[in-house]
Amino acid sequence: MNGITIKNSDWLFNCGILGLYNILKHNNIDDSEDISLSQDELTFPVSRLENFEEKYFSYLIDTYEKTFSIHRITSFEDFLQNHEDSNFENFNTHSLDRLNSQIEQVKRYLKSNSYVSAYKMLDFGFDPIAKEKELKKVSLKKNEKVSDKQSEIKKQMDILKETVEFFKRKEVRKYIGGKNAMYSIIKNAWSNISIMNPQNKNPDIYEEFSNYFVEPVKEYLDEIDSSRLKSKYRCVTCNAKIKNLDIDLSFMREIGFDVNRKTSHVWDFNNYVAICPVCRLVYACVPAGFTYLYNRGIFVNASMDLQEIVRINQIIKKDVLQSSEGGTVIYRALQKQMSRKINETPGYELSDVQVIRFSHDQDSDNVSYTFNIITKFILKTIENCDKCFERIQNGRLSEGNATMYLYDEVMNRLMNNENQFLLIHKLIHYKLSIPDKAMYSMGTIEDILKINAEYLREVGVMEKDDKNMIRIAKSHGYYLRDAYGAEKKDNSGNEADVKSNDISNETNVKAKGTGYNKKLGSIAYRMLNALKTNNKYAFMDTMINAHMYVQKPIPAIFAENLENDLKFKNIGYAFVTGMIGYTDEKKVDEKGNEEN
Repeated sequence: MNGITIKNSDWLFNCGILGLYNILKHNNIDDSEDISLSQDELTFPVSRLENFEEKYFSYLIDTYEKTFSIHRITSFEDFLQNHEDSNFENFNTHSLDRLNSQIEQVKRYLKSNSYVSAYKMLDFGFDPIAKEKELKKVSLKKNEKVSDKQSEIKKQMDILKETVEFFKRKEVRKYIGGKNAMYSIIKNAWSNISIMNPQNKNPDIYEEFSNYFVEPVKEYLDEIDSSRLKSKYRCVTCNAKIKNLDIDLSFMREIGFDVNRKTSHVWDFNNYVAICPVCRLVYACVPAGFTYLYNRGIFVNASMDLQEIVRINQIIKKDVLQSSEGGTVIYRALQKQMSRKINETPGYELSDVQVIRFSHDQDSDNVSYTFNIITKFILKTIENCDKCFERIQNGRLSEGNATMYLYDEVMNRLMNNENQFLLIHKLIHYKLSIPDKAMYSMGTIEDILKINAEYLREVGVMEKDDKNMIRIAKSHGYYLRDAYGAEKKDNSGNEADVKSNDISNETNVKAKGTGYNKKLGSIAYRMLNALKTNNKYAFMDTMINAHMYVQKPIPAIFAENLENDLKFKNIGYAFVTGMIGYTDEKKVDEKGNEEN
């Protein structure tokens, strides 16, 4: 058989096809046209499997090296060189802290099990274990200065420099980088076999990978080509003939199962779940199909079209890995790509898109997949609220030791076809009670309200012509706040200064956010509780009393939308946002009409 043709299938297999394609193209030095990708299949010659193990690891190392521990060793070279060039003139206590931190980190890497196992394949006259013992942190005693330890510092930096030079070698990068790829990337997708088998005795991960995944493919194809394959079974993935049921999917994490121990998972307790060697190789390429960032990952199975899958995932990968940011970057790349496709392709028809998100709990070493269908409604919401998404991308909320990225939270809810009300409630509540932890403005909440309103319009529970209702409701809230600030006196008889005590532009103000008027703060809490419990009448009662107190007319927008629960809730939160925050647009009068 001269060529291999692999057809698209379910999301996991498509992810493997993408990974296989990425590997082949990444190492396609001669740039030949023999690697062909159509809408539903990938075709390439068998000759492309030569040295495939080298290509496999080369792709993963080149793609993710900056996230590997080997990079944290070699990247310290600039620090060492800069201080050496300046003759240590600028070396201070901060520099010493950095040096000691690096020494501690390098010592841990040098004696780690994965590194030690790779040393068996390396022989350059450099003993990493011996160097680890020589590396020692430099400490200052009482009344000692950094300059007093200069000779000791230089000695440790020389050892680090030797270590850096060792890890920069091509062969060292090949094997240590390969180990990094195994335990940082590959283990996200599969385990317990071949190189990921803890009982594996072969120190050469390249040879082991080839023997387990690549050579069986060649032998299998030869048997088919020569008609020597005697089979009575079929591959559960591609339906090709197989001679036995020895190869199963149990190595895929959270996907496969042990067919010998869990016979209840198959019909009549008779196992038929087996795959051919070609499909096993494809599944082994899943780590090259996902885009991983730290302990998260994403794969977009776009309309089952392999060409579109390659296009969108490659651009997402580029956006994610070129960004120095964490937190929101994966979702932002996805949103950016959706918007780009819509804007760049005239007449582009929005269609449902399957998004698979990966997460890895480092403490328990458990992995999980989350599946979402991004419907036309969600895609349209993303398209129409592009500027709002751009403005909320830096918003964060601290909860204990964790940081909640608002962009992620909004996208999560959209993908799960959920509204944003619980999030909006929490954000306003935090802004009122513990603003120290609320690293966002009231304008951010307004943008989330606009995204929520757009989503509700797209799914048909709100009218399309309600474009200005958020701004109108927020303006009414501002006017009430203004009235309380202008007309009410504090205990000393002085007018409260509302505008100087604005909390939307003061991210780090203390919990006195509405301290200019305690009564207004109490009103805000009552309104929030009413909105959370869907008690429109309690909300209106509070609003009527508040407006009567300052002798202002009741905004008509609430009475007009009393029958629509979701619309009322959206404008209610917008009102509270305006009441406790700043607005820079007074383009709506107290009756809801736009001012000239």
